[in-house]
Amino acid sequence: MYKLITLALIISSVFAVQKDTKTILAEIDADNFGNTILSTVQMYLQSKGNAEEILVLLNQVLAGLVDDQNKHDNVIRVDRAACTRIVTDLENSIAYHTAQVAANAQMREDNEKALAEAENDVRQTIQDIESNERTFAQEEANRNKAHETWVRKNGEHDDAIAAVDEATKLVQHLSLGATFAELKPKFEAVQKRLIENESHGALFQPIVTALTELATKVDQKAIQRILQLLSQLRQQLIEARSVLEDTENRQAQRWVEFSTHLSNEHNRLVDRKNQLEQAIQTFKTNIDTAAHFYEVHQLELEQAQETLDAEHEWCDLQENTYSVQSSERTRQQEIVERILEHLTEKLTATSQYLGGRF
Repeated sequence: MYKLITLALIISSVFAVQKDTKTILAEIDADNFGNTILSTVQMYLQSKGNAEEILVLLNQVLAGLVDDQNKHDNVIRVDRAACTRIVTDLENSIAYHTAQVAANAQMREDNEKALAEAENDVRQTIQDIESNERTFAQEEANRNKAHETWVRKNGEHDDAIAAVDEATKLVQHLSLGATFAELKPKFEAVQKRLIENESHGALFQPIVTALTELATKVDQKAIQRILQLLSQLRQQLIEARSVLEDTENRQAQRWVEFSTHLSNEHNRLVDRKNQLEQAIQTFKTNIDTAAHFYEVHQLELEQAQETLDAEHEWCDLQENTYSVQSSERTRQQEIVERILEHLTEKLTATSQYLGGRF
């Protein structure tokens, strides 16, 4: 009687262990990463019949996770040091520009109470005129260069469209019954033209490949597919050419407006120079100088503050990313360790579970 009770307890204990193993493995299986690992274990057990190789592989995975974490620990240490240094530099810059804004405001107020020599303001105005003229010359050169680029690219698009049209005609001839042998020289010429097109070589590659395939096999289905590709490509080229043309028109219009503005500004500066040479009060030079640097430092102050805010945001993002990824690696390590434990200590129950997965 006692022997029967003991046997029943042993059997009950075995089923309890199996149920516990099944529950744990099912929880792991419900996780995407755990499911992948278990699928790999299942594949190895089914193909190899033993757990030695998969134990080695899982230990390598575990070592890789640890190594990844160590690398990310080093990266976050570098990032934190960089954040500290950059934030300190930006805070110092903000303090400096704040002081400069106040200093220039005071200088402007002081100079409003005083008179400066007219010649100083004249020299400043002459500099403005020269700057205006340099800007005009540079922007005009940029506009001419942009226009020349558009002319070249527009011509390239025209050539590309012409090449597509030529290819389309040849493929249409095939669809009407012409043999590839009859059209071979023209096909080779078209292929060469498409391949040598520097601006659209990558775009033409599928067409070149498709045309090459026609040399070995010609059928209506392939012909229709190529014609569709050519039609789509032609439409893309036309749209791209239209975009370039629209851009050129907008840039040309902006240059008309900007050149008019520069001319008006130039005239204004010349008039001001003439007025200053007639003895305009010289205090305006100091006022303009102070106002100029006030705006410069105010802009620098705003940019430094924006950069500081962005840096804080970036640093916070790195910390959050590090935290999330570290937590995920820890979770994955736990999964791998649990699977290793089951393969080492509960191989039979684990094999039974994996055998019934699918």
